[in-house]
Amino acid sequence: MKSRSWGAKGQTAVIFTLVLVTLLGATALGTDVAVMYANWSELQKAVDAAALAGANFLPNDPASAQSTATQYAEMNGLSQSEITATQVSPNDQQITVSASRVVPYFFGRVLGLTTQLISVSATAAIPYSPSTIGGAYEGTNSGGGTTTSSYTGQYGTSTGQYGLVPIGLDYNTTYTNGESMTLHDTQVGAGNWGTVELGSPGGSTLRSNLANGYSGPISVGDWINTEPGQAIGPVDQGLTDRLNAAQQTDPSGTFSSHSSNDPRVLFLPLVNWESPNGRAAVQVMGFVAVWLDGVSGGDLQVHFITQVAPDSLPNANAPYSNVRGAPILIK
Repeated sequence: MKSRSWGAKGQTAVIFTLVLVTLLGATALGTDVAVMYANWSELQKAVDAAALAGANFLPNDPASAQSTATQYAEMNGLSQSEITATQVSPNDQQITVSASRVVPYFFGRVLGLTTQLISVSATAAIPYSPSTIGGAYEGTNSGGGTTTSSYTGQYGTSTGQYGLVPIGLDYNTTYTNGESMTLHDTQVGAGNWGTVELGSPGGSTLRSNLANGYSGPISVGDWINTEPGQAIGPVDQGLTDRLNAAQQTDPSGTFSSHSSNDPRVLFLPLVNWESPNGRAAVQVMGFVAVWLDGVSGGDLQVHFITQVAPDSLPNANAPYSNVRGAPILIK
């Protein structure tokens, strides 16, 4: 009986040792798996941010899209050697950023595992027009509905802070990318020359909205009031501020090649002008982007451009003119 008791204890010790070794091995491999996942997560977040940042320069400037994507990837922890590709699609509507990293095993070496190659990629696109420009948003959008936070728009506090300005263009007119035109030089109704009220009425607000921009949100389908009067002084002063600021931020910019935050990039609401008489409500039907060449006597010389609107809400159902909504990750 005594010898059997010692034998049972010996068997228990052997089993315990085997179980312990197995548990330690599983824990060790679990640690390696956790390290691999942490590296994968870091890589994926970096390429996501890089692709979204680069897509803001599409479709006009693929070279800047690629260089910006590389810059953001490095800012988010990737080394230059880890960035394997920043590729813009043939139609300049998408950019894909790829990266890889060789991660060593620690505990897996006892099983003959030395390193693991982790590869990730992200593609950002500008597929939709914006249904809303400006404001603060929550949630995601894939061409349908979204969740928006409560927000009250106001004009910016520095020149060119926002791109949306209070000049409404005729929705029923066709505008062509690269086309040159003079705006705000013709009456659109009794007492109206195309300026609209964003936020509150008055020449002071109009000037600030033109110089600094309006933060929104302004959405397709909204009704906004017109701002009667030629307002030559506020128009010239506000837009001259933008032209002067551009000499500091992007002095070599042109309508065909410029930085995305150049103060000369203006986003205008397309409205359904129906010969308003004095201050009247007009409906926002979409958005258009223009490059400000100059201003004199209240008249704007502009080029129509294709541009991504920052802080915008892309929507598959929004009408397209020449504005793209904020980039979205598609894979």
